[in-house]
Amino acid sequence: MIIGLGNVRIKGVSGRMYTFRSYPLETAFAKFGAVYFISSRNQDPDGRISHSRIFCGETDNLSVRLDNALQTVSFKANNANCICILPKEDEDIRMEIERDIHQKYKFLC
Repeated sequence: MIIGLGNVRIKGVSGRMYTFRSYPLETAFAKFGAVYFISSRNQDPDGRISHSRIFCGETDNLSVRLDNALQTVSFKANNANCICILPKEDEDIRMEIERDIHQKYKFLC
């Protein structure tokens, strides 16, 4: 069983709130579709958790690792240590959510 690190809520430009589940970046997942974002997860001295958003995407198969060499270098340069996922099997829904989030936030990669 995969243990998550907690939930991360992101609001899209539409005003819709999406709740992602966060996991260590190296987590191996089964095959399923999801919207995901890569982040640098940090804990403040007061115990509060924050995420610096690095990359957002969608996939029909989360079991396939992100192995784009340029992305990997960029992820490391931005201290990526977390993947946050929102499982969605329907491709149209995944693309709509990804677009909604991208229109609201600027990602580092």
